[in-house]
Amino acid sequence: MRQNTLRLRTGWGHPMITEKNKFLSLVIFMLFCYSGTAQESFTVSNLTVLPQGSYINPAQVPTHLKHYIGVPLLSNIRVNGNSQGFRIDDLGVDDLCNWMIDYDQARRQVSDMNTYRLDGQIDLLYGGIESKAGFFTFNFSERVVGDMWLPRDLFRRYADEDLEEPIAGRWYDLQYLQGQALHFKELAVGYASEARKGFNWGARVKFLLGHEAMFLENENWVVREDEEGGLFTDGNFAVRSAGFGHYAEGEPLFRLFSARNAGVALDAGLNYQYNDHWSFFASVRDLGGITWRRGLNQRMMPSTFSSLMEEVDVTFDDLVNVPAETTKSFRTNLPARVMAGGRYQFENKHTVNGLATARFYEEEMEIGVSLGYALPITSWLDGTVNYAIFNKTYNNVGAGLAMEFGNVQFYVASDNVLSVFSPTSATNNHFQTGLNLIWNKPEEDEQKPTANRETIQPDDEILQEQVQPTTTAPKPQTSDDEDIAYFTLKSQFSSQEPGQEIDAIYVDVYRYNKSGEKQLIHTSRYPSNEFEVTLYRIHSLHELTVRAYGYEPLVYQFFPESDGLNRNFKLNPRGGSTGK
Repeated sequence: MRQNTLRLRTGWGHPMITEKNKFLSLVIFMLFCYSGTAQESFTVSNLTVLPQGSYINPAQVPTHLKHYIGVPLLSNIRVNGNSQGFRIDDLGVDDLCNWMIDYDQARRQVSDMNTYRLDGQIDLLYGGIESKAGFFTFNFSERVVGDMWLPRDLFRRYADEDLEEPIAGRWYDLQYLQGQALHFKELAVGYASEARKGFNWGARVKFLLGHEAMFLENENWVVREDEEGGLFTDGNFAVRSAGFGHYAEGEPLFRLFSARNAGVALDAGLNYQYNDHWSFFASVRDLGGITWRRGLNQRMMPSTFSSLMEEVDVTFDDLVNVPAETTKSFRTNLPARVMAGGRYQFENKHTVNGLATARFYEEEMEIGVSLGYALPITSWLDGTVNYAIFNKTYNNVGAGLAMEFGNVQFYVASDNVLSVFSPTSATNNHFQTGLNLIWNKPEEDEQKPTANRETIQPDDEILQEQVQPTTTAPKPQTSDDEDIAYFTLKSQFSSQEPGQEIDAIYVDVYRYNKSGEKQLIHTSRYPSNEFEVTLYRIHSLHELTVRAYGYEPLVYQFFPESDGLNRNFKLNPRGGSTGK
């Protein structure tokens, strides 16, 4: 039985992994042991108190935060695996970071076509700050992006060689063995606008600084075994790479970035606050890619060889140890993602969240949907539960918590809670945690606002008689004056015509004196369809006049005889029907 080993250096010079096959084990090791999220982090998107929600939608920023900064290396750690056609334990692997693949078991357990996908990210630096123009964010992150197609015949051939069971005339269909794996740093700057008429937008420009890339090129590659036990092929198979030379002995392992392997990507998002309860959002992310120009290598598989295991190992060794060749540059695109959803918020701040996503790969599109419920449990703890359908599975139940201790915010979340406790038996593994330093906006003053108080002259005869008969100089602008009773008028306005919106209103409030003359006591313009004004509670006829562009004026008379009045009104479009 052949014993092949895989040894890669770590930063301390020790073997990273010892394995039976270098190439296949390396690819799967990269996919599972780098942090990653192949799906959308559905659970984190429900926790709107987290700054990390801006990764899912650049227009989404926590409205209660003035600025924040992630603890370096700890603000965003995600670990995930996403496979189709097999589970990890189908490969005979019990420990995610100790890969000993049992190829005989694997060929019997895996499907005819198997895939694995990832998108990993660890934030080295992360933060955001509010300004008068909007909200600005930045991040410097380590990322891994990859997807692999692994046909069953690859495991069949490895098992035949491992068990030394050559069979003359047997052939192995490997024409769907494809994929790519990329490792790069992302330096990004984002912006989220202030809300106008319920809308706000966000965008993020990302500069991609490439480290390593592996790209498989397959032209109908089929491997056959001849009568003497040798192998010959139909079609062509090549491995293209960039940047693997620094894994060789004597080369510096750590690099901040490689400017010659670079690219640009763009994220964009939109939010719409329909009313106090409903909001809708959408985003598109990772529109771009990297052009690889430095440290390029290309190795073609020969047309005849004795062992597929050994030949693939030699090919990978050449990518690492043979000096880079001058080959044509190549480009790898990031899998683009599109997301859309809605949120309903109850009066108690509980929310129901719906989300649909699509991710575009070279060969296919991956779709996911989720439904979640989030709530503030205490003043310092928010929680959410989530059910999602993605990766062709229907048993994904997620949960998450966000905790605030002063200026420290800690969160933990998973899109599939069961996978945290049994990662090798799940096709979707997801765990995410992080630590932020946050600074909240000052709390709004809950006292009655003085900006919308009526202005009353000191010689107002009604005020002198009904409110302060012993006072010659009333103080209407003093909110702490307990001798004066107040009346709060709240009104909301909508159109009689369905589908029409009211963007701004002009409000005048009059009071009639003893002689029947009107006195203007309040006037203002409101950039919305609602207003609130505080008046003196005086037993006298008052009149509200409201004007909006394109609508007939509305006149409403009332007596302020209670603590307040809250009423909805319908405005008639100019030239339209009167309505009720």
